[in-house]
Amino acid sequence: MSILVTGGTGALGYHILSSLCGTSHDLYSFSDEQPQPWQKVEGATYLNGDLLNSKDVIEMLQKVNPTHIYHLASQSSVGISYMKPNETLNINLMGTQYLLEGVRQVCPKAKIMLLSSSEIYGRTDKNLTYLHKEVDPPNPLTPYATSKACMELLANQFRNANGLHVVFVRPFYFTGPHHSRRFVIPSIAYQLVKIKYYGAEPIIYSGSLDVSRDIIDVRDVARGMIQILNQADSGEVYNLCCGKSYTIREVVEAMVDIADVSVDFRFDPGYERRNEIPLLIGDPTKAMNIGWKPMISMEDSLTDLFNEMVQRRRIELKMGMGKDLRL
Repeated sequence: MSILVTGGTGALGYHILSSLCGTSHDLYSFSDEQPQPWQKVEGATYLNGDLLNSKDVIEMLQKVNPTHIYHLASQSSVGISYMKPNETLNINLMGTQYLLEGVRQVCPKAKIMLLSSSEIYGRTDKNLTYLHKEVDPPNPLTPYATSKACMELLANQFRNANGLHVVFVRPFYFTGPHHSRRFVIPSIAYQLVKIKYYGAEPIIYSGSLDVSRDIIDVRDVARGMIQILNQADSGEVYNLCCGKSYTIREVVEAMVDIADVSVDFRFDPGYERRNEIPLLIGDPTKAMNIGWKPMISMEDSLTDLFNEMVQRRRIELKMGMGKDLRL
């Protein structure tokens, strides 16, 4: 088998490729950037190109001839989607259009996994502890959520009209080792690393810590995606979540305990989101019915993230990357 991961330099791509490494499969990543050392999986081939360039996509698909595709490449930040709504819609929708059209032409028998998001559920008028199910209609509040809801509709068009095998996952918030510092939990982990090891001022800057999210480890999401793509019928949609919520404050306080430092918290309006969803929880029953369940505890996830962030910063400094990168 030949397995393609678009956006393979992200945390989820890293863990999918890592999980499949050592098998007899040929592994490929396709993205617009070369991996940093902490993003690279030995045994995978990293290809560069522009998902919004049909020529690049066709040439890549002809080279890889994938049997399985994990489409992760996207603009994945809700905050950035407010600042760059056109770019978000273009990458997340038109990038998927170019990929699916290329698959239709080059490898129409390939199985395709599309990464959607729990953000498409938006707010609910039900009680606050409601667990979102896959049959709930999209109710997007952000440009990012809209782009993912549109992506699902587009993929269903290709599935219905062209017979492509497409399945969908809607992960709820995930974190863990190799997660980008663009997101709140790894951003705080990075700040704690600088405080503990590099003499930074003991102040944590963040947005609101009182929103609640269903949070699981990125490695559980990667494992679930592999299992679902191998087992699910075309057109099926699966939540990947644990069915319970944590406030961001609880998670941050746990991370501070892991780092074993004393800090003060400061609100940074730069992290604040408009139309924040106060609580978002999912129902994992459908995925659990095919044998998947989250297995990595929150404590282990945060500990592994912190320890990996320590190593990541050491590699950056060794490579002369003194500035605060966003990776």
